[in-house]
Amino acid sequence: MATDVIIVGAGPVGLMLANQLQRRGVRYRLLEGRSGREYWCKALGVSPRTLEIFDQMGLLGEALAHGLFFTASNTVVDGKRVARQEIPSDRYPYSPMAMGQFDTEEILERDLSRRGGRIEWSSQVNAFQRTMSGVEVEWTSPAGAQRELCRYLVGCDGAHSLVRKTLGLAFAGEKFDQHFFLGDVEIDWQLSHTEIHKFIPLNQDGQLTNVVVVVPIPGNEKRYRLSLALPAELVENPLEPMDMLRQVCLPVLPAGTSLDNLRWASHYSISHRLTNKYREGNCFLAGDAAHIHPPIGGLGMNTGLQDAYNLGWKLAAVLRGEALDSLLDSYHEERHKVGREVVELTAGRMKDMTARKDRDEEAEERANTQFFVNYRDCGLALGSIPEGHAGAAPGERLDYLQGLRRPGLAASLRLLEFLRHGDFQLIGYGGNWAEFAALAEHLRAAFGCQIHCLAIAEPDGPQPPESVVCLHDAEGRVRRTWGGGPGAILIRPDGYVGWRGRPARDAELDRFLAQVSIGLNP
Repeated sequence: MATDVIIVGAGPVGLMLANQLQRRGVRYRLLEGRSGREYWCKALGVSPRTLEIFDQMGLLGEALAHGLFFTASNTVVDGKRVARQEIPSDRYPYSPMAMGQFDTEEILERDLSRRGGRIEWSSQVNAFQRTMSGVEVEWTSPAGAQRELCRYLVGCDGAHSLVRKTLGLAFAGEKFDQHFFLGDVEIDWQLSHTEIHKFIPLNQDGQLTNVVVVVPIPGNEKRYRLSLALPAELVENPLEPMDMLRQVCLPVLPAGTSLDNLRWASHYSISHRLTNKYREGNCFLAGDAAHIHPPIGGLGMNTGLQDAYNLGWKLAAVLRGEALDSLLDSYHEERHKVGREVVELTAGRMKDMTARKDRDEEAEERANTQFFVNYRDCGLALGSIPEGHAGAAPGERLDYLQGLRRPGLAASLRLLEFLRHGDFQLIGYGGNWAEFAALAEHLRAAFGCQIHCLAIAEPDGPQPPESVVCLHDAEGRVRRTWGGGPGAILIRPDGYVGWRGRPARDAELDRFLAQVSIGLNP
């Protein structure tokens, strides 16, 4: 079998999955029916958790070069500003950022190309059949009709997914009554280009009649994306896109505002839907193929990127013979839960917005960071925080720590920098280093070379053995975050805590290893 994985769709989700497989030496094909990139501003918001993933991948610098950090969100009702939420730059390790979907795709594609991967453009998948040995996929390319057998198929092919429909999977949900309009346009006004603006007009009875949301697009201080609900008369009798924008928006926006240079517009309806299975045999769904919902909070593309980031390392572990196929069941277990939460959250926000209810802005901000997504109740979250310790529990995202020092280097380091290899990471902190060394050797036997061992110690305390990388907790941040030790944390390739406990082998650790590695000798 020449190809292990066929990915259908080379949008941001398919590109992220291809990137993860390319980095891990998996044989795949990335098929895309379009002939090339579309430079329309579709998804725009990049969540702090997605930026953290880009950082772990070594792509943060490229993202920052194309992005713009939001500084505030404003709500204006009937011409009066009723709320302003500042977005501090230091509340979280990363702030929410605007970056066009086309830039996200280009960053991922460039990295893929640097590593020897590529997109197969104008390759339209027409059908596939599951067989005893894998999945046989048929597509049309510039070279003609193609057919190939692969071991796994992943549908990253959007809301109208051929993969999902062929599998016969449900896509339950409902459509909202409103019709919406998106426009990528230049606005001439006096408001800040780093802020989000939400304008809500009221009718004579004081009832909400529309919501016009204005989000900055990087690269041009006048460029914004406008989103709004279209009045029924414009749905039935639409005007030219620019005329519709001016007719609906100018009465709502500040006096003197002008709209020009419309680059792209889209008229659509919004649904919230979730498939019942992210995995069906050797086939998987990711991104909009698995979940769609209102764009409030900009969670759609980000959730899809994180689907792929979750699935990528698991597929690679199975295909490289490091784990059993059953590891792939954890993809549905973990990400279906997240998809359901996002669909429910955004659908609820949509209904609240149209009902003009008061909303918990702080809770929305926390949800929009996606830092608090967790897999605590799932099978790959084992062990527990040792008594008297603190920080991330099994199933939670690893704590962001900085100010660490490595002997021989003058610069301070961030813990995330040691996750860039994309393998498992064992971290020991404080206490008995002899016990930690024994645990490290046990895990090296289980994972082979696919684990890295890191020890964090006080500069003037007992030092770890030379067999592990040593970092000094020069500023005491580790002690304040996790406790004085002794403790150990096993980090998954996607940056989540898989197991936590004392620095010694225990039954919970063995249960975790049995799921992710076939090299364990109980």
